[in-house]
Amino acid sequence: MVSIILGTLFGAVNTILVLPRAFEGFEEGWGLIKVLTAYALIFAQLFHGGIPNAIIRFFPRLAEAEQGRFLRIVFTIPLIGSVLLGLIMAAAGPEVMQLVNANDAVLLEGNFGKLFALSTALIFFYALNGFVSAILKTTFFQFLNETFLKGWYLVIVLFYMGGKIEFDQLLLLYLGGYFTATIVLLLFSIRHGFRFERGPNPVDKKELTEYSAYSILDRGAGIIVSNLDIIMVGLLIGLDEVAFYTLAFYIGAVTMIPQKSIMAIANPLTSKAIINEDRADLTHIYRLSSLLQMVFGGLIFLCVWVSIDEIMVLLPEKFQGGKWVVFWIGLSKLFNMATGVSGGILVYSKYFKMNFRLNIVLIVLTGLTNYFLIHKSYGNLGIEGAALATAITFFVYNVMKLHYVKRYFGLTPVTRAYTMVILMTAAMSTLVFWEPMPDMPFAAIILKCVVSCSVFLGAVFGLNLAPEMMNLLKRK
Repeated sequence: MVSIILGTLFGAVNTILVLPRAFEGFEEGWGLIKVLTAYALIFAQLFHGGIPNAIIRFFPRLAEAEQGRFLRIVFTIPLIGSVLLGLIMAAAGPEVMQLVNANDAVLLEGNFGKLFALSTALIFFYALNGFVSAILKTTFFQFLNETFLKGWYLVIVLFYMGGKIEFDQLLLLYLGGYFTATIVLLLFSIRHGFRFERGPNPVDKKELTEYSAYSILDRGAGIIVSNLDIIMVGLLIGLDEVAFYTLAFYIGAVTMIPQKSIMAIANPLTSKAIINEDRADLTHIYRLSSLLQMVFGGLIFLCVWVSIDEIMVLLPEKFQGGKWVVFWIGLSKLFNMATGVSGGILVYSKYFKMNFRLNIVLIVLTGLTNYFLIHKSYGNLGIEGAALATAITFFVYNVMKLHYVKRYFGLTPVTRAYTMVILMTAAMSTLVFWEPMPDMPFAAIILKCVVSCSVFLGAVFGLNLAPEMMNLLKRK
């Protein structure tokens, strides 16, 4: 949790205070970094071959003598994926770039090699995360992914803003951070038992291949969706608008801070409960993960939304138009958090194919809603359309997940406390109608956050929800 908090602090300082000023007048440079990262994240999810989930599913089942053989075999898949990605980019990359906004295509084409390098680093970074998740050592991955990478980005942008390095050097250093994180994670994994050994595959080849193929779009679907809107903003409007969207998106996405730490623990435990056929434990994990995410995510959403006018005042004038982007993105994150480990329950069970189908629906729906809400010939809502599209798709997607978990497992995250927390969050969101206080933004943000948290937590205790939450936390 500490790593995530520090990473969020570094990210907030960088995204809200540093980046808008560092790239003032060169917004397309910031947009380029975000688009390259968005493409790389999507490529990594498509070409790591579903290995992270496969390791989490199969590794704990194996005897110690079999684990090294399993790792040697499964890690050939991301290697093949990297080579395949390189061949595809070499053959069709320039033609694909022609689809990009004409003013930005040259800028993207000139950094094609960097895109491949970043994609490759992320492919192995996520593959190694599968191993550390399987052995329940996710804290170190969180440190690298949240604290180190965001802190590194902040430092190099400060050097760029101070005129110490040029933009091309900034890009190289940005890539260097990801390669460093991947190498460090590899060394950490080796220290904790990661090894390759010769011998036959201890897991049925057909089962492994089928599961890996279907799980490519498991947690990756959320990453693809969260970056597809950035790519489409760049395609339909321009790289400079990506910078404006990125800033507002980040503020709204702060809502999901609790999700990262809770799900890093809950997903491996969900897999273990399914393997052991422990229905009671699975129900407990499902309800607790949903409730905790709604409580803490709801609190953060309220603090951001009631203070949004003052937050906007703190930004450079060019970046002050993203208020409703913040709202829709924050709401989309709450939709995702409200369903807890529903996706994990599907993907780690025999119904993993259903999760694959749901993720295909999510990605297609994201593309369609973004196109029609952003495009000037249709919705013409610009960056607000991209954020609204994200909220719509995540709402539909999570309702479908709830339905299938209820249908196949008879499980629901709904408890009295869960229902009341959702109602309180919705009701207290109207506090945004407080008068803005642009003359003293910092004081106003603190005041509104303190009042919102006090009322929210007061309601939790006043409605006697705390005992129910504590019973869930204590139950084993």
